[in-house]
Amino acid sequence: MANVVITVHTSRFEQLGITPPADWDVAFVDNPFTEEDLIAAAKDAEYLLVESGDRITKEVIDAIPHLKMIQTEGVAFDKVDGVAAREKGIPLCNNKGVNAAAVAEHTIGLILAGLRRTALTDRQIRHESYAVSKAEHFAMGEHELTDKLIGFVGMGDIAKATAKRLENWGCRFAYYDVFRLNAETEAEYHVQYMEYEELVKEADVISLHVPVLPSTIGMLGEEQFRAMKKTALVINTARGEIIDQDALIRALENDEIYGAALDVFIPEPLPGDAPLLNMSKKAMDKLTITPHVAGATDEAFTQMLVKGMANIQRMMDGGEPINVVNRK
Repeated sequence: MANVVITVHTSRFEQLGITPPADWDVAFVDNPFTEEDLIAAAKDAEYLLVESGDRITKEVIDAIPHLKMIQTEGVAFDKVDGVAAREKGIPLCNNKGVNAAAVAEHTIGLILAGLRRTALTDRQIRHESYAVSKAEHFAMGEHELTDKLIGFVGMGDIAKATAKRLENWGCRFAYYDVFRLNAETEAEYHVQYMEYEELVKEADVISLHVPVLPSTIGMLGEEQFRAMKKTALVINTARGEIIDQDALIRALENDEIYGAALDVFIPEPLPGDAPLLNMSKKAMDKLTITPHVAGATDEAFTQMLVKGMANIQRMMDGGEPINVVNRK
């Protein structure tokens, strides 16, 4: 009987009606937990199934002598020391593309909410008045998605899913990625390749879909905000580290862009005294925010657990795990 330690909260399994295989020897370590807690619970573990946000350090990996595989629940894997795992011959696997549909839908929702100022008008009607909301709405203006150039920064599973869902909305698509798509794929998704600097200048909506890497941290900063159209809307459903938040605040305060709609931040959770939440009223009126829930649908979570456990079972049965992300 294989020993499996799971850090995905037990309530997730209960809510979705999912149970691990009966022939697994399972131990749950629910958040919040310390590194010492995890080491103590996993000392005999052969497999780890972890939430994407759980930090699995070299110290943890070195302290689990029988560990054979680490599987993240979602797509992200940057919190796990993949190098330390690789050095011990332990594959680190993710669930590539598992929540692409969910994040794509949320991305489109944020685009529409940002262009039509949905969060602002909702707040005004609730806390001021219908008349004030309507008057300010007309005074500030709003925009349709039709004929807008959507610029994807990173053209992976989520950006592709977003483009597919927007095919008949009358908008145009451009993308920047360090790996350019082939001509057939560009035609399939109706996307035009642009260099990053050109995309930032030309796009009406800039939607971020890149992982956290040294090359992507802060890649949307002061220089890029100043180069954007004053009517540009910035969407971030990727990771908070991609945007220089101080630069974003300045851009919103100085009317350098139309607005921003964000699902991710630095830090998370975003504290009440965060500068981003304490801008002037003018700047706050141009910001739409959600609490890192773009990929958090019941359907996506179900697939994360089902596919993650299936990949572990694949290795238990002597097969080669899929979506190994720490190979050289």
